[in-house]
Amino acid sequence: MMSNSKQSGFEYAKKILADSDLAGLVFWLGFRPFNEDELSTLIESSDEKIELALQKLRQNGVVNPIKDDQEKWTLTNDGDDLRNMLISLSVWGRQQMDDQEEVNPELIVEPERVANLKELVKFRDGVVRKYMNI
Repeated sequence: MMSNSKQSGFEYAKKILADSDLAGLVFWLGFRPFNEDELSTLIESSDEKIELALQKLRQNGVVNPIKDDQEKWTLTNDGDDLRNMLISLSVWGRQQMDDQEEVNPELIVEPERVANLKELVKFRDGVVRKYMNI
């Protein structure tokens, strides 16, 4: 593995985005704080994989190193920036795919920040899977 000083910023970001659990956590934590059980439901991954992914994101400064008052995880400011770029990249990619297929792209609407877990899972099973491929 390259040391941080020898790798490009692109390679560094790619390592985070290439892992579907890491990218999924960044995506979901952008809506609101979540605990591990909620994240396991949204990511559809084991508790162990979620904990390992959260640890990697904390080490990379994407997720806050400690939980909030309600024992939930949140993104750092850098994590919010990464999520915004992830969303933009995903939308761009989907639009390119739709253009090649001569399909009119659907509008992406994010759920409210106060959405409950059931609403978020429904959202995940609809639009998100198409655009984020998660």
